[in-house]
Amino acid sequence: MPELTKRQRNWAPWLGLLLAVAAMLSNAGFFLRVPGERAIPWLSLALAIAALVCAVTGVMRAFRQPQVYSGKVTSSILSVVVLLIFAVTVFGHISSRALPASAGAPQEGQKAPDFTLADTSGNKVSLGQLLGKADAANAGGPSPASASSSATVAAPKAVLLVFYRGDW
Repeated sequence: MPELTKRQRNWAPWLGLLLAVAAMLSNAGFFLRVPGERAIPWLSLALAIAALVCAVTGVMRAFRQPQVYSGKVTSSILSVVVLLIFAVTVFGHISSRALPASAGAPQEGQKAPDFTLADTSGNKVSLGQLLGKADAANAGGPSPASASSSATVAAPKAVLLVFYRGDW
């Protein structure tokens, strides 16, 4: 009479999938401005490596048990998904290292340089015009004829600048 063995569930591939999803979602910390955001890429990479180790362990366990075929299929499919997520995470980690530093970008609280953009109607509007500085006719500096007259200054308006990264 064959000896009955108790079937144990193979949790390793499922844990690998959970860790892989956590590796992808950990990058959301950049947008949430969590403390220690410089460690987020390394955390994501460590989670992805742990996910890959769990997936490989799960496949090895599944193929050691000859009588369980459904575990082999499930473990194999989950491992392929984990491998794809691992590849995306590693590619993102390597690609993000190649991004240039934003040394020339204005810092938070720093005065923005004057620029001109089109408004919703298509009219060109400069930041100086919106903030109530001298109008465009006097922007070139005082001329001899207008040296005695003062520059026309408009009342300041509220300014909301929305930069959408997809337009850059």
